[in-house]
Amino acid sequence: PDSLSEWLSFLETRRPEHQMVLGLERADRVARKLLPQQFFTPQRSVKVVTIGGTNGKGSTVATLAALLQAAGIRVGAWTSPHLLTFNERICIDGEMVSDHLICDAFARIEALRGDDFLSYFEFGALAAMAICVEQNVDVMLLEVGIGGRLDAVNIVDADISIVTTVDLDHQAWLGDTVEAIAYVKAGIFRAGRPAICGEYQPAKALLDTIAELGAQGLRRGLAFDLITEEGTKSGTDTRHRLTFTGTSQTNEKVVWPNLPQPPLPLTSVACALQALLWLYPETPRLKIEQGLAQAKLAGRCQRIETKTAEGRPVAVLLDVAHNPQSARYLADYLSSEEGASQYIAVLGMLNDKDIDGVIAPFADKFASWHVATVDFPARARAGIDLEQALVVRGEPVYRHDSVVEALAAAFAWIDDCAEVNTTIVVFGSFHTVAEALTSLETLSVAGHRR
Repeated sequence: PDSLSEWLSFLETRRPEHQMVLGLERADRVARKLLPQQFFTPQRSVKVVTIGGTNGKGSTVATLAALLQAAGIRVGAWTSPHLLTFNERICIDGEMVSDHLICDAFARIEALRGDDFLSYFEFGALAAMAICVEQNVDVMLLEVGIGGRLDAVNIVDADISIVTTVDLDHQAWLGDTVEAIAYVKAGIFRAGRPAICGEYQPAKALLDTIAELGAQGLRRGLAFDLITEEGTKSGTDTRHRLTFTGTSQTNEKVVWPNLPQPPLPLTSVACALQALLWLYPETPRLKIEQGLAQAKLAGRCQRIETKTAEGRPVAVLLDVAHNPQSARYLADYLSSEEGASQYIAVLGMLNDKDIDGVIAPFADKFASWHVATVDFPARARAGIDLEQALVVRGEPVYRHDSVVEALAAAFAWIDDCAEVNTTIVVFGSFHTVAEALTSLETLSVAGHRR
């Protein structure tokens, strides 16, 4: 392959990304040929933070990357999946790396792998590590793809490991109970090194693994916490402030009050601040504020202000919530908003997700639901399934042939019968949000946006 699109087609054709091959041996063998040997020793120059969990991984990476970047610390990040372009998965100081760098890394990996089969994800993760090392980052952030124990990023002994939350998702791969899933996610913890748990009541399997390994457990509510304080009001907007309390490497309690609140889950922000405190305790207060003010993530409570064809103002809120826990977070976020008098839903999901668990938190929240089948034939949940699940609940629902059509219908619905201050909430999967982001431009061209 010559171009990045050709490389990705080549890898996807060989084995689609959703047909995973879990295990560390293959990726580890290739990594030890690809990366300098010093990378696998305690003396390595780059610090590595591995981030796992059911929800909030990407938000934690985004927050920690913004904090480090504001402090002048060179940071590389590997995340997945992407929304619009593969390059989103590998960023240096907040900027996507070039096609050329990725293609060069892919070519070297292909040449070195020998008889070892590597999946689409493993190629990407190894390429990210190689690029981060070559770009001389100070800190490398590695987001777990699925689980943790057998995920490709776990070939690296992280300096800090974070498990944000644990809930039911990917049960076919990880187990049918929270404890079984927690056991898999706890596999990223390391003996003698900090293991950050983002929940107040972590699963027993996380705590047991920390104890068995002799890792340094840092648990929210005990070692660190983040609380919201009412801030100043500007019109209908309430600007909340945060107070962070954390524990340093020297076991000192540190308090950072009156911090700005980014539009990301507090669990993720708390975990990122605790990691920063452990890595760089002398970070100036001004840099912390700058980092939090800049922290954001596409597809997580991402707001786009626009207008309908008839010129009515409307906000589109895009969120990749696709399991019960992330749906509850999104519902709570909507409940906390001020000034939005009406919500309309655009929903598309994948076929291995819990429909009832995702829609339950939104009972009577939406004036109308617009559902569709996402454009991912291998895994898409049929729009009629979503429609039926909502009809049973007595929700007002309209089914469409695509996310593009569902979003267009939501705009038209607003022109026909909506009140002022209407927000369209797009959620259910990465694919739903990606298609909506693209179709917002389509709607603009078609005249639905001015």
